[in-house]
Parts: sequence; C-alpha cells; structure tokens
Amino acid sequence: MGPPPHAQTARLAAATLVAATALTACGTRAPEDSVTTGQTLSPSAARTSAEGSRVVAFEDTFAYANGLKVKVTRPVAFTPSDTSLGHQPGHSPAAFTVTLTNGTGKSFGVSGVLVRVKAGEQGVPARQVFDSARGVGNPFTGTLAAGASGTSSFAFDIPANAMTKVDVEVRPDFGAAYYSVHWVGRPA
Repeated sequence: MGPPPHAQTARLAAATLVAATALTACGTRAPEDSVTTGQTLSPSAARTSAEGSRVVAFEDTFAYANGLKVKVTRPVAFTPSDTSLGHQPGHSPAAFTVTLTNGTGKSFGVSGVLVRVKAGEQGVPARQVFDSARGVGNPFTGTLAAGASGTSSFAFDIPANAMTKVDVEVRPDFGAAYYSVHWVGRPA
C-alpha cells in the first residue's frame, strides 16, 4: 500500500513549486550580473522591474506577443568624429545597435521607435550623439515588411562616472501592443 493520497498531492505540489521556481529563476536572471546569452525571451520570461518594465540582458532578443522582436547589442566605447553633435567633454560615448525583426505577418512602421538611455545606479539620462560620419544616430524610418529585419546604430554620451550600468530603453511604437523594454548591464 502506497502513501496516503494527501501525501502524494503534497509531494507533487512541492515538486511543481521547485520546478516552477527553477524555471522562473532561469528566465528572470539579473541582466547586470549575467553573461551575454543571445536568448530570445517572451514577455513572461523577461524579468519585471519594480516599476513594471520588462528587463533583459544585452544581446538577448525580446519577442512581443504579436511576433515583433527587438535586440540590443552591448554598448561599446565610441569615438565621435569632429562633426558629431551631442558629445560633451568629460563624458564617455557608447554605441550600440538595435535590430527589429518583423514577425507580425504584416508591415510595421518603424518611424515611431523610441530609444532612450539612462546610466549609472542613479539612472542619469544620457544625451544622444549624432554622428553621420560614423554612421550612428540615424533613427529608424519607413516600414519594415513582414519577415524582414532592420538595424539602426545609436550612440549616447554617458557621464564617465556612470559607466558601471547602462539602461537602454526601446519602445517600438506607442500602440497598446508595445511597451518599453530595458536592456540593462555593463558596457563592454
């Protein structure tokens, strides 16, 4: 004769709780402490910040429920040209790329893509650097056909004392289907 039914139920519930905790921990790792993984994360697999935003690591791809995917590369040091706009002495410019992949099944207008950067533990807003000579700072424009991908390069001027943590916020559109996602971590 086996254990009483309530003991089996308790063991099953405990095993389910352990498995769910392990899966949740894998999907909600702290991006600033993680290594680059290149994962594709659904909204439920991304970590949620205290403010309710989705947070993922650089190089990870975030997939919205409708099939639109966004990837942000890890920011790297950037040397602006003499003709750049937005760079201030004493700041450390960092550049990264944002890639959109349209898996929605219909065309997607990319002119409304919002990219913002905050830096340091205090989340100081960083100023965008525009540098046509280096090919950075040009926003997304036009329409992305179904199944197509598009990439744009950005640079932001980060205070030198705030390079410990960079938060790149991307919002593909201001429609209800798209909320801001944050790629957070240390620049390269």
